[in-house]
Amino acid sequence: MPAYPEPGRLKAEIVARVAAGETVAAICASPGMACEGMARGGMPGAGSVQVWRRRDAGFAAALAEARVRRAARRSPYPFDAAVAAAFMARVAGGEPIRDLLARPGMPSQAAYRYWRRTDGEFAEAMWRLRAARYERRTGRLHGRWRAWDEAVADRITLAVMRGAVMRRFLGTDAALPSLAVVARWRREHCEWDAALRWAMKTGRRVRERGWSLAQLTPELRDEIGDRIATGGSLRSLGADAAIPCAATLYRWVALSPEFAGEVARACDLRADLYSDMMIDICERNGPLRLAATRREARPLQWRVNQLAKRPGWKRRRAAREALSAEREAGGV
Repeated sequence: MPAYPEPGRLKAEIVARVAAGETVAAICASPGMACEGMARGGMPGAGSVQVWRRRDAGFAAALAEARVRRAARRSPYPFDAAVAAAFMARVAGGEPIRDLLARPGMPSQAAYRYWRRTDGEFAEAMWRLRAARYERRTGRLHGRWRAWDEAVADRITLAVMRGAVMRRFLGTDAALPSLAVVARWRREHCEWDAALRWAMKTGRRVRERGWSLAQLTPELRDEIGDRIATGGSLRSLGADAAIPCAATLYRWVALSPEFAGEVARACDLRADLYSDMMIDICERNGPLRLAATRREARPLQWRVNQLAKRPGWKRRRAAREALSAEREAGGV
């Protein structure tokens, strides 16, 4: 890197020009601004400026601040300190952020998002305000913002271990937290998450023992078949409190050939239903509206692909593999 007789003056000039709106590349490419007493006129190259940034922390900080000011000058949402202060004061007073945006004297939603991305002090202040509101809400035990409660967590664990489905159990009592709160508790408390996983496995075995194959009545079999034929699945049916869980339904398919055949016939009817629905879309739109046909049929095709693997497919695959291995061994 060449030596410059007045690097301090050059650095100050670069910072000023960047703050005024120029880029470092454009400044380094300009021929003007020769310093008095310099052997070679003009500005330093971009590589020299980069070396200065690495070696001079003060210059690097000043250049970064100048780039922030340049971005503010170019921004369609320039930062207004007075508006930001009034906005934060009203948020601190308890007014919802969503209700304040785009009101007279307040920033728009786009400006608010832009300020949070580009202004570190504003983003930090808003983070502190939101954290304070979070603490106040947790003190009121709001369903969405509920704080950790070990007694409630133990109650959930015990109920799940005894066979309760957590989603259904949480809906039985308004004093219990929501599923989103439980998910946050599991992320924040690893020991409780491990205990809850063990309780889920135990509860699954309890539910499987609670429903025996003798309880598969003809009425229940018809109900399951009708709901599968109209678009359902064993997993979706397991979420219904009046029907056994999905694990029990899959176990019944494995133990009862009659029930497995009923489920297979219902799956065939379900496939025909989705096929008829897609054919109806094609006929309604005609050959000239392919984009509309694809847009309407895409959710149906996604559902068909999701239901492609029918109950018992793992056992059928294992049986085919065993038969193939037996034939190969016999041929050898």
